[in-house]
Amino acid sequence: MINALIFLLALALFALTLFLALEILASFLAARPPGVPTEGRGRIAVVIPAHNEGAGVAATVKAVRAQLRETDNVIVVADNCDDDTAEVARPAGAEAIERKDKVRCGKGYALQFGVDHLRSDPPQTIVFIDADCTPAPGAIERIAARAAYLRRPVQALYLMAPPAEASPKAAVSAFAWLLMNRVRMSGLQHLFGVTRLTGSGMAFPWELISAANLASGEIVEDLALTIRMIEAGSPPFLDLGAVVTSDLAKTDAGATTQRARWEHGSLRMAARMAPRLLGKGIRGDIRSLAMALDLLVPPLTIFLLAMAAMIVAGALAAFSGYGGALVLTIFSATIFVMSVAFAWAAYGRELLPAASLLAIAPYLLGKARVYGAEGRKSAERWTRTDRGED
Repeated sequence: MINALIFLLALALFALTLFLALEILASFLAARPPGVPTEGRGRIAVVIPAHNEGAGVAATVKAVRAQLRETDNVIVVADNCDDDTAEVARPAGAEAIERKDKVRCGKGYALQFGVDHLRSDPPQTIVFIDADCTPAPGAIERIAARAAYLRRPVQALYLMAPPAEASPKAAVSAFAWLLMNRVRMSGLQHLFGVTRLTGSGMAFPWELISAANLASGEIVEDLALTIRMIEAGSPPFLDLGAVVTSDLAKTDAGATTQRARWEHGSLRMAARMAPRLLGKGIRGDIRSLAMALDLLVPPLTIFLLAMAAMIVAGALAAFSGYGGALVLTIFSATIFVMSVAFAWAAYGRELLPAASLLAIAPYLLGKARVYGAEGRKSAERWTRTDRGED
């Protein structure tokens, strides 16, 4: 009985490893889509949720405003701020609205506040971008025009850049981010016509986003919104030609906050939503099935730990004469390493030079903070990332 259970777990790990490898290999076939006409795009409203972002929000507002027309709107939602976020945003070119609610806290509430503010004079398309992000030239109009054309959400390619003075661990973190947002998501879209919303650089037709309920304290509100859009028949589309970037945290504390929110939040979301999506997939909804499998692929550190545990369990089973689980797990580990290596060779060598690969070990060890008490506490609320500016 125990050996049978070990084999089933090894089989499940093997299936998820194959799905991860399939996403990575499919990314090599994913092409940057051509642009769409922007002449009739209608009015755009850009909503920037901000919690204590006075140090950097003005730069984001100016970068966004430079890509818009006079008739377009930039709304900064200063959400439960204790600093001068609103005062700094206004002279930079934004309409700043302030929200005070210490009970209902979270980025989702800020996004809903911005959408509700626009209901009296709605735009054709709404774009969400975080207050610490920089859109590449033309990115805002490109995703807005595509969202209006497709009548679907459109996600820009959202990447993280390590600060120049950061440790090699930051380069590993940036590659992990690229592996998810560029490699896996483009592969998922190429295979199944769906991708994840990744939090910043998201464009929606007004009629789609105005009907959505965004108000929640969900830490991974982008992932929750992804699932709602898929279930509504409007799966997100990834536009590799539109890029939004942000800087990784300079401090270990800031890095822990950044990763904890995403990793804890995604694990919780997988536990809650993957079974429901799997059920829909079994009934014939291929996009729900694909998203369920994508959700079930854990963060890479957890994946490696699961493989190590299964190798030990498989070895114990092999002593009892049942070697199938060990063989299957070794296959899984081999496929995993080769797939990630291919992704690094194709996309990550500039971001993560070979000389920095040794930083993978301290990066993995540093995940103890992410999954420890510090990380769990950070994942309970919307907390501004400590970027070490001050």
